[in-house]
Amino acid sequence: MPIPLYPITTHVRETWRKNFGLRLGAGLSLILILVMGTSAAMLVLHQSHALRHAAEERARAVARTFAAVGSAAVLDNLYRLQESLQLYLQDDSLMEIDIVDHDSLVVAAKQPARIGTVLDDPEWLEARQTKREVIIQTHLRDGQPALVILEPLFDRDELTAWVRMAISLAEVEQEQSRMIWQLLAVTIAIMAIGLYAIRRVLRQTSTVLHSVVSTLHAATVPSRGSDSSQATLPSRNEGDYEQLLTAATQAASALSTRSSMLQELAQTLEGKVVERTAELEAARLHAVRSLEDLRDNEARLRCLVETAADAIIVVDEQGVIESVNPATCTLFGYSMTELRGLQAQTMLLRTSNRPIQGDGQSYATIRSTAEAVGRHKNGTSFSAELSVSEMTLAGAIHFTLIVRDVTERRHMKEMKQHSDQRLHQLGEERAQLYHDLHSSLLQSLSAVSMGLEATKLLLEQSPDRAPKQLDRTLSHLHRVIQETRDYIMRLEPRTASHDHFLQSMQMLVQPKEDWPCPPFLIDIDPLTDSQLSIDQEIHLLSIAREAISNIVHHAQAQAGIIRLGSWENKIQLEIKDNGRGFSPDEIGPSSPGLTNMSTHAKKLHGRLTIASAPGEGTTILVTIPLSQEAQHADGLAHAN
Repeated sequence: MPIPLYPITTHVRETWRKNFGLRLGAGLSLILILVMGTSAAMLVLHQSHALRHAAEERARAVARTFAAVGSAAVLDNLYRLQESLQLYLQDDSLMEIDIVDHDSLVVAAKQPARIGTVLDDPEWLEARQTKREVIIQTHLRDGQPALVILEPLFDRDELTAWVRMAISLAEVEQEQSRMIWQLLAVTIAIMAIGLYAIRRVLRQTSTVLHSVVSTLHAATVPSRGSDSSQATLPSRNEGDYEQLLTAATQAASALSTRSSMLQELAQTLEGKVVERTAELEAARLHAVRSLEDLRDNEARLRCLVETAADAIIVVDEQGVIESVNPATCTLFGYSMTELRGLQAQTMLLRTSNRPIQGDGQSYATIRSTAEAVGRHKNGTSFSAELSVSEMTLAGAIHFTLIVRDVTERRHMKEMKQHSDQRLHQLGEERAQLYHDLHSSLLQSLSAVSMGLEATKLLLEQSPDRAPKQLDRTLSHLHRVIQETRDYIMRLEPRTASHDHFLQSMQMLVQPKEDWPCPPFLIDIDPLTDSQLSIDQEIHLLSIAREAISNIVHHAQAQAGIIRLGSWENKIQLEIKDNGRGFSPDEIGPSSPGLTNMSTHAKKLHGRLTIASAPGEGTTILVTIPLSQEAQHADGLAHAN
């Protein structure tokens, strides 16, 4: 009766799925078979190649012996060659040794019956065309595997015969079969040892896991109650890891249930604790937040005060300094220790209206920003801007003074005013230059033009009068050239801004090739030179340039004196020469040089005086007031 296939297949599948040891053993066996099979195949191939190579080298050595003798010697001694071939009858590995001539006829052979045979197999015909050594692996007529070697024989580089050898490969195949069986036996032995070792390891592992599962099962029995009868442990001898895993899972589930109950109880207790401490935590957080806000505000205020660029001073009602910021120490040169307890009037002398007194009433009257004068620790004074605000701390009145150094700002303001004045002055000078060019040079050039026209007419009508007219015209032209040079001298740029008036005057009176200036004695007061403003220096230098130009071109002087001094808030410039002098009636008030000097003196709010007589030289005296900067510096010096 046939056995149903389906139940057997199902049983095998279930056994395979549930038995971990079977799966592990089968998998390792398959891996071992693959590894050993691959290694065996490689060894067989290597051994086969080695045996075939040895047989091939042996046959090749015999064939090359005939090839070394030569085809002529072989064919001429066929009888002796046949006798020598008979010596190979005992060597079964050399199945056939044939000497074949050019017509494929066997003329000598190991087996005499092959003499006279004509070779006509396709392998021989194909190898014959190559005319070189050929090695062919084939089967002989009896089906035995063999290695055929064809070696050509040459006579004077001409192919005349062949040596054909057939070597049996039966021993090679036998050696391969023997090696395969040996490797198979080794593989089976290794697999048996491996499976035995796996079985031992699985049994020991099963014992350990069974002990662990038993411990977990014992721990879960009290918590399972009546269901403990359902917890069954697999037999120690079965070694079924799936059953052990199921039992361990059941035990872990029971432990998880118990842990969940403990966690629920702990969460309940934790909730009660949280509820009872929530109000205290909220109060603590509120207190911490309030404290952090206070600290943050304090840090910001301290950073604002300490990093402020202006000096911040807090004084009490009596004007005594209580606290300052670092900028105050930098501005006044005191340390914080020196400033605390010091009267503020020591550093702040006065405002723009009145001096600052020692009490707080002086600060109470300052409701907005006011100009003030500050005093540094080293005694120097500076311009400042003072702002005062009143506050009440602990029932006492205090004042916050904010002091800003405006010396640089005031200096920039004054520089801007000077720049505006200079631009206005340049505009006036341009207008004056235009007036001078139009009223003097252009008219003089027109007169020269008219003189040249008159000379042209005289050359045509009265040639004897033309030279005299031409001389007058040339004289007039030379005067125009001289006036143009004077204008150019007045338009020359002044020296660099860092040069003092003394240096500018020394350069002006220095003789040159086109400037025959007489020697001058220069007496410049250094203090007066330092008190000159930029505008005053420019205008005084223009007046001096005009006066010296007149001396060089008209006075015929031998020497001169230049003096600069100051007294009673006035500056006086005197330029004197010992030239031929002139009468005021000769010059007149419309002279360009006199007009230019008067214009520069008026722009300085000063006075120009010229004293001269024929033969007595000329004295030019310019008197101007001190600049505002010099007066302000004198005021600060008197205040100190």
